Amino acid sequence: MRPRLGIVGTGGWGKNHVRVFSELLGTERITACDVDPDRRAAIAKHHPGISTVERLDYATVDAVVIATPAPTHAPLAAEALAAGLDVLVEKPMTLAPRDALRLVELANEHHRILMVDHLLEYHPAVTALKSLLDQGDLGSLLHSTSDRLNLGVVRSAENAWWSLAPHDVSVMLYLFGEMPATVSAHGASFLQDKIEDVVTAIFRFPSGRMAQIRSSWLDPIKTRRVIIVGTEGMAVLDETAEQRLVVHDKRAVDDGGGWNVHRGEERSVPLDVTEPLRAMAEAFVDSIESRTPPRSDGMDGLRVVRVLEAAQRSITAGGAPMTIGDCL
Repeated sequence: MRPRLGIVGTGGWGKNHVRVFSELLGTERITACDVDPDRRAAIAKHHPGISTVERLDYATVDAVVIATPAPTHAPLAAEALAAGLDVLVEKPMTLAPRDALRLVELANEHHRILMVDHLLEYHPAVTALKSLLDQGDLGSLLHSTSDRLNLGVVRSAENAWWSLAPHDVSVMLYLFGEMPATVSAHGASFLQDKIEDVVTAIFRFPSGRMAQIRSSWLDPIKTRRVIIVGTEGMAVLDETAEQRLVVHDKRAVDDGGGWNVHRGEERSVPLDVTEPLRAMAEAFVDSIESRTPPRSDGMDGLRVVRVLEAAQRSITAGGAPMTIGDCL
């Protein structure tokens, strides 16, 4: 029997969860929960047959998706886990490492699936890039640059770092396969006091590798790009481009007398056309049915929150390097 699913929060992103999970499980197995009656009415209109409620009765579902504002993630997820439900929570999992750790402990205590919607870990271009790195097609990974910029939604509950960077931090950890040792981050608050609109963070890893992440909702051009540089090649993942993943046969070559630049051909990597949100949703349902932790499980969520929090401490300290260390 397929799981009965409650979706808490049907706003900007929550309505996408309603759409995808309704397609996967059928509207009769979905209960959409929102305190806003207009949102409930909109869901009922677009998804005939779906149940809509102001408050979710945990006894009527097997699992819950939490797509509410970030400050509510920790208490709502803890309540659902304690009630014996499997939980998928939007990014960031929490706004503090101690809360993320508590959710991991609750999931273990109650033998529940805890998953975080680190959507890009299920993006075909990201999984293809991970395969290229694992297969050695780019040689040894040296450094990466991630840009997530736009003139987009300006939030007041969290800054641009906590709103946008979870995507890029989760991808960075997925591709690098290790936690950063330190982070140095700078941010600026132009629109609201003490809520950074623009953030740049630089990470250094125990292996000697480096990564940079830029997050901004105050830029003129929408940019969703990850650049990977390896010893034998380079790759550009651009979510806004027609060719999402392009490998460049470019590298610096030591000929014994100095460094020369090799510039070869570039090639586009064929990608699966599966919608990332659907792939993530399928992974959650598979985890519920198989009782096998997903890729973006609670520990993955905890790692990302620890990195985000260390960068925030660096921002507050004017860019001073902060130690992150190994994840618990």
